[in-house]
Amino acid sequence: MTNRIDPIQSALADPSLNTYQSNRALNALLDSMREIVLYFDQWGVIRHANARAHEWRAGDPLIGKTFVELAPAWDDPAERQREIMQVFRTRNPRLDSRERALEADGDSWFQVDKIPTTDEHGRVDGVMVVIREVTQAVRRELTVKESEARYRAYIANSSDAIWRYDICPPIDTQLVSEQQLELVLKRAVLAECNEKLVRLYGAASSSELMGLPIYHNGSPNIRADITEFIQNGYRLEEREYERLDNAGQSMSLQSSAIGIVENGFLTRVWGTTRDITEKCRYLARMEYLANHDALTSLPNRSVLYRTINKALKDREDKQKMALLLIDLDRFKEINDTLGHLAGDKVLKQLGQRLQEMLSETKGLVTRLGGDEFAIFLPSLRNAQHAAVLAHKILDSISLVFEVEGLRTEISASIGVAICPDQARDVSTLMRFADVAMYRAKTCLQGVAVYDSAFDPHSPKRLELMGALGRAIRENQLILHFQPKIQLSSNRVYGFEALLRWNHPELGFIPPNDFIPIAEHSNLIYPMTLWVLENGIRHCKQWLQQGLQISMAMNLSARNLLDDRIVLDLKRLLREYDVPGYLVELEITESTIMADPGRAEAALARINRLGVRLSVDDFGTGYSSLAYLKRLPVQTLKIDSSFVRTMLNDEQDEIIVNSTIHLAHNLGLRVVAEGVETPAVYQKLVDLGCDEAQGFYMGRPLPALEAERWLKESSWGLCAP
Repeated sequence: MTNRIDPIQSALADPSLNTYQSNRALNALLDSMREIVLYFDQWGVIRHANARAHEWRAGDPLIGKTFVELAPAWDDPAERQREIMQVFRTRNPRLDSRERALEADGDSWFQVDKIPTTDEHGRVDGVMVVIREVTQAVRRELTVKESEARYRAYIANSSDAIWRYDICPPIDTQLVSEQQLELVLKRAVLAECNEKLVRLYGAASSSELMGLPIYHNGSPNIRADITEFIQNGYRLEEREYERLDNAGQSMSLQSSAIGIVENGFLTRVWGTTRDITEKCRYLARMEYLANHDALTSLPNRSVLYRTINKALKDREDKQKMALLLIDLDRFKEINDTLGHLAGDKVLKQLGQRLQEMLSETKGLVTRLGGDEFAIFLPSLRNAQHAAVLAHKILDSISLVFEVEGLRTEISASIGVAICPDQARDVSTLMRFADVAMYRAKTCLQGVAVYDSAFDPHSPKRLELMGALGRAIRENQLILHFQPKIQLSSNRVYGFEALLRWNHPELGFIPPNDFIPIAEHSNLIYPMTLWVLENGIRHCKQWLQQGLQISMAMNLSARNLLDDRIVLDLKRLLREYDVPGYLVELEITESTIMADPGRAEAALARINRLGVRLSVDDFGTGYSSLAYLKRLPVQTLKIDSSFVRTMLNDEQDEIIVNSTIHLAHNLGLRVVAEGVETPAVYQKLVDLGCDEAQGFYMGRPLPALEAERWLKESSWGLCAP
């Protein structure tokens, strides 16, 4: 600017010019300038203005005005007027002054030079004011400054730590990754960071951190992080890692970074680090709650499924596994009696007890909900191992629980499913264990291993169920007859009719494979009716041959409580003209105790037909002596499990002897099952038992062979 004014000053100092206004050459020079040029006299009044000045104030006369009058919208125009006069007095120019005009269409900015002018004698005779509009430049500058301020404020107040590592000297990005990694570790030093990073590092100020190499950032996998950063185009996104704070507490951090590459060289790295400790703790808590039972803190069903699926995937060929499903018996009584809070305490104690049971066995204990638990055993020696452990768990559950100052006991039913013997996927394993558990609960067994015969939805069961219906309708079933011996005379007095099935395609099907299917379906009544009719028919045939043989047949609980049974039995006795005393119906203890009141009424109606009644498998159930005394039964049958081992087991002998005396005291006869040796037979005689049956006297035989046995056997036929 000074260079552009020098010619003007020279021209003004030329003695050949009488006045400033008359110098045409000077005027032309000033008019050619893009800047606004105003000439003020010693009084601070405008004496000349160039063409640009007149354009600036188009239609507004300029000559004779002060700066205050010329630019009233100027930022403090009076001060600007004083500055002009001060330049006149002091002869000192004011250059590059930035001034603002507060105009209606917005602020305008100007760069102003105030330069004194002199006459031919060197005296100051005026002040030339050169004004250049710099509004756009100032606005750009302010925008940059504002952006810079926002940037600084963002960095300073960010909830994330923001940092910059400078790399000196820069690293050639054409080098292989391994070389770049080593150079970054050597050359990258912290050059900038905000207060958040200072707090994360536990430093007193940022100055403590400046110059730290990048490998001090706290990541335990710094080499892997930098390698990924390089291979990912100098970017790293949301890498999580753990570090210890100054107090030794673990922190969870998440960092992202971007490298600045200039002319093929990595010069610096900008990044952010976020403290996600609370977030990770929250997520860990949510994950824990999603995978664990809130009451017992045991893993839940989701964990069980994932664990089983993984174990199945990794299972070796000969590796056996088992799933144990545990359901508490009559747990509702605890809730109803002591309250749900007490019930919850029992469940918590039980969860701890189950975990303690597996302290030396590899396995997973889970709570599935309510009073249902599951135990997964991923490695077994054999299938029996699971059953043995299930019984130990049952014993542990039966131990006393301390609740609200009271001592209480509970029992449970456990279903066991074996992999791969029975199931090879988690869904089937769960279903089979559930079926086994309900079998254990229904039959009061405590522990039951899955058996397809008791599965109402197994393919084998469905196939047999359909075939069994046809077998009943098409007379594929047959009866075998096992002799019953009167011990006082060593003579046969009757037979027990045992159902057999010889399938035309599948061959002989064991009773244990199809009778449970019938008992859990609508086939049980027509099958029982078939047995009753054919048993009574054979009894009639033998009666016609002069053989008065009693016929014993079995009734299930569903048959006993079915109102049709008495009517059909009465019809069959009348139809075949068989006296009721030659027919004996055997009912198990569990059948009687399923509904004692209805059982007593049904047995009374049967007894009025003259039919004899027997309690089968006595000693294996939970019959009440009070009910037994009132029931119209004539015989007790001691279960073979006691008879078979009575010579080798003192307890079994005591049970057999006690049962015989109990029955006799109640006026009942006693039949012992499972007699397989002459020694057992003789022992029963010595104990005063009334009748017996077993392989020692005779195996179950088809009708024709049974007739031949009657005529040829040394046991002979005794009088009825």
